[in-house]
Amino acid sequence: MRKRNVLLLVLFSLLIFVGGCGHKTASDKKIITTTVNTYTEPLKSVVGDKYHVESIIKSVNVDPHSFSPSSNDAKQVADSRLIVASGLGYDDWVEKIVTANSQDKNLIDFSRDVLHKQNGDNEHVWFGVKNVQKLSQAVAQHMSQVDPKNKTYYQANFKKYKLKLNGLVKREAKLKQQTAGKKAYVTEPLPYYLLKDLGVSIANPHFAKAIEEDTDPSIEDIKKMEDGLRHHKVSFLVVNKQVTSGIITKMTNLAKKNKVPIIYFTETLPSDLGYYEWMNGNLSQIERIVKR
Repeated sequence: MRKRNVLLLVLFSLLIFVGGCGHKTASDKKIITTTVNTYTEPLKSVVGDKYHVESIIKSVNVDPHSFSPSSNDAKQVADSRLIVASGLGYDDWVEKIVTANSQDKNLIDFSRDVLHKQNGDNEHVWFGVKNVQKLSQAVAQHMSQVDPKNKTYYQANFKKYKLKLNGLVKREAKLKQQTAGKKAYVTEPLPYYLLKDLGVSIANPHFAKAIEEDTDPSIEDIKKMEDGLRHHKVSFLVVNKQVTSGIITKMTNLAKKNKVPIIYFTETLPSDLGYYEWMNGNLSQIERIVKR
């Protein structure tokens, strides 16, 4: 993952401030917090009108890797009945706030608690539709325990949302008939789970990992990728719109020059889109390319 730029001294002071405030306990509140807006729709679909769901990072203009929480963000986490985080270091700033405010029992670490991922696994778990279905189920189970009188409501909502996401799962299965066996370059391993579900392999894993970790790709990896773009050794290039650098611009321009199709993804959701519509749009981009 990219190196974090969070100022630990500021964050520590922030945690002490929030932990010492006389705010109401989480049980008195009707708020659920997600670290990123990617999970807003899945959570709202389960809890319905029983709780207010609020994400801390709401815009594609914010890089989650270098995000620093404010005192208001920390207080929101402290007051939440449930906190959902991606895990695997993607949003580890929230774990410090959770621990400082004794909110551990109300935290769902998507990667660790739901998917049982380990350190080193790809952190962009929401690009797997079936993963998000599992998260929605975990939310329904959690809320059924903390709010048992509405258990039937949460379980029914989960089943309805799972059925909705099944539409994406079926679309992936159909698209896989055309994408299985294809290769792609990525500027970083953002769409790993989506491409895996489509049977598409990432042909430049070392380059992508270097970009993700804020290090320079090796000269060998750069030359190999340049050669692959010039000779159409991949079906398309996937670019993370939220991260720019000189080498990414160079590879994007090279792809355009050699007429290699480019797909633009974002890590977090545009403010006007929910998870289903966002993922459906990602699939549409791939579908348009492979049907050319």
